[in-house]
Amino acid sequence: MLSPYVDIAVSLILAVLLSYFAEGARASKTALISILGFIALLALWAFVTSPLYSPGDDEYAYHLTAIWDLAEGWNPLATPHNNIWIDSYPNGYWALQSYLVATTGLILSGQSLLIGLMATVTVLSYGFFLDHYTEQLSKFQKLTSLFLAGLVIGSPIVLTQVMTHYTDAPLYLIGSGLVFFLMIDALGTSKLAKWGVMSCIILLINTKTANLYYAPLIVIGGFFMHLVANGSLKDCLPRAVKWIMSRGLIYMLVYFFAVIVIGYKPYVTNLQDHLSLLYPSVRDIMSYNIPNNVKGVSAPVGFFYGIFAETGKTLWPYPFDSQIYLKFPGTFSIDEFKVLRFDTRRGGFGPFFSLAFISSILAYAACRIASFSSNSYSIIRKGDSFAAFAFALLLMSMFFPESWWARYVPFTWLSVVLFAVASLYLVGKGKFLILIRILQGVAVLSLMLCILAGAGGAYKQNKQVWITTRAAEAAKNYPIIEMYIEKDIRINPDFQSKQISDATNVWARVLGRNGVKVQIVGTRFPDDVNAYCEKLGWLEAHVLWCAPRDPKMREERFIERTAPKTFKYPN
Repeated sequence: MLSPYVDIAVSLILAVLLSYFAEGARASKTALISILGFIALLALWAFVTSPLYSPGDDEYAYHLTAIWDLAEGWNPLATPHNNIWIDSYPNGYWALQSYLVATTGLILSGQSLLIGLMATVTVLSYGFFLDHYTEQLSKFQKLTSLFLAGLVIGSPIVLTQVMTHYTDAPLYLIGSGLVFFLMIDALGTSKLAKWGVMSCIILLINTKTANLYYAPLIVIGGFFMHLVANGSLKDCLPRAVKWIMSRGLIYMLVYFFAVIVIGYKPYVTNLQDHLSLLYPSVRDIMSYNIPNNVKGVSAPVGFFYGIFAETGKTLWPYPFDSQIYLKFPGTFSIDEFKVLRFDTRRGGFGPFFSLAFISSILAYAACRIASFSSNSYSIIRKGDSFAAFAFALLLMSMFFPESWWARYVPFTWLSVVLFAVASLYLVGKGKFLILIRILQGVAVLSLMLCILAGAGGAYKQNKQVWITTRAAEAAKNYPIIEMYIEKDIRINPDFQSKQISDATNVWARVLGRNGVKVQIVGTRFPDDVNAYCEKLGWLEAHVLWCAPRDPKMREERFIERTAPKTFKYPN
């Protein structure tokens, strides 16, 4: 009902006032500078990347339509959406992205929000590590803190989704923000940290349905860290009761407020319309995605396959349900550095993640063994508190239903980073320390190699999209190009949403910016597709486009309106 500029201005004023009343004038000044810098970064990234296309599938199917419709005034509470995913999935992150589209006029600028989140979590984690550095690293405080912050945001899940509108990377970054606000609160007295926790809970719940699971478990992880960091077992119970009364109950109320009030659409409406909190059915969605050798296994077994998997192909038409191949930690092939994509289903954290996983946990375990077995060593309680939180993140990832798919369990990455950080808090001297330093080095190097693979995969997928879209743009001199999309056979329309994918409409609008004239067709191209099409190619989201050779052939085809019995797509 209001201009987006009014909403943004009101939000800015409220944030500055909150900072002022919580921490004073200096904090409000910092808040104003930070928010303006955040906005400037989003605008700069949006305009610099405006000629580029997104490399995802789902964004063309529904993410972009949701963002555009919200930017143009669609009210989710008043009108059901014709796209089944938009009508049934949380729309909070789309709403935030729609402000970018509405204010910049750039229809693909929503993906810029991810860069802003990356910068925010970098600053937040850098400040945290700087405040809680270890004595061993006192000479390199700033450099080490910046390096650790880089490890936090360097997850391949984030890197491969940088140019997309997917919600897995935002889920990880907002969730990481929640983790660091909880850690700041556990180790200090910041009032703003509590507001940060509440804000992150609201954002998470309205970004992706998986956060109905993740948000409360992350908070519980923060609770355990608080207990470990601030006392012994003797006074554990009164401290636990105090935390629950002063924080836990508030966070629980915020959680239900985020679900029932702010998340009324879709959580409450899904129950009203479909008698299901999660809709469409997860079973239907995953039916063609699960690799055949993890079907029917328990979540922890699937997690084992995900961690120790060979990084494998995901690009369609490579079968999504083909099996996961396990490998010995530390072994790799060059191909594993080339295949990471925005939704990699096999080894999605990168080729060396299993080695990082093992070595980081062993490094902390060795610290504990050393401190128990020798008077020469001791571990600072702060290190134990990091490990407690890391263990909580690991457990919640291990028991997530789709634990084999990296982008669905992104906090596994943060868990490994925190285990590695925890092992830095060992105090003492001796030969045993050499083993621990070796394990720490292996963990960090392995994470860096995974980041390298993620960056390489991100570059490759964006380059591929650039090539395919340039081919389609080159056909703009033809009177028309036809577009056909393969039907998603997993999901059927319901009584209020008739559309499963908007990919052809979205591509028509995106390519239309550059003068490409598109006609969407509902029938497949003729058997001899190369005889019918002078130019043709694939676009993201299973869309095939074709520039017909002869207008007469095209007219005859539309008169017949008959789909061929057999059809082979070009490679």
